[in-house]
Amino acid sequence: MAGSRFYTVRPIAAVPTGSEIGEPASWALAIASMAFALEGPRLASPGTLTGPVVAGVFLGFILHELAHRQVARRYGASASFVATPLGLAATFISGLLPFAILAPGYVKVTARRIVDVRGLFYSVAAGPATNIVLAAILYAASIFMPVQQAFYAAVMAKVNAYIALFNLIPIDPLDGAKIARHDVRTWAVMLMLAIAVYAAI
Repeated sequence: MAGSRFYTVRPIAAVPTGSEIGEPASWALAIASMAFALEGPRLASPGTLTGPVVAGVFLGFILHELAHRQVARRYGASASFVATPLGLAATFISGLLPFAILAPGYVKVTARRIVDVRGLFYSVAAGPATNIVLAAILYAASIFMPVQQAFYAAVMAKVNAYIALFNLIPIDPLDGAKIARHDVRTWAVMLMLAIAVYAAI
């Protein structure tokens, strides 16, 4: 969408950097820094805070990170979202730059017992998969909405499709690198789905 910048949050980190801020403060700080990163000083403009870009990132971030966390927990690992001062600072400062960095934190997974490696793989894949599904649902719903609501939903869908695409880049510490290392065919299918959804919107 013209005039919008679509970027993403760093998912499960390979190597945490700096001190960590636990829940629930990490969620509030992450959302605030991400909102400023995407909208910059425009965040203070009327309507921006409740606009489709911020809403799309808010919903996409929450569900992406919850998917990582809940699947990890399902397979016997302890998982929680933590923010880092360095990540929060980089995310916030990028709101004053031509590009946005959304990397306020990561889902910290700690295994208290031997965990099936498939469970950890599913946990990583759950994040971008959630964004793909959410983007498809939002776009499908927009087709049946009045023009103004349809635009709002379509922008939210585009944001989530981009979040999925970005996270599927096979470069550490993004999800794509972890998924491709474990199962390159699954990674390829997810990437094609993300591209298809993004192109359709």
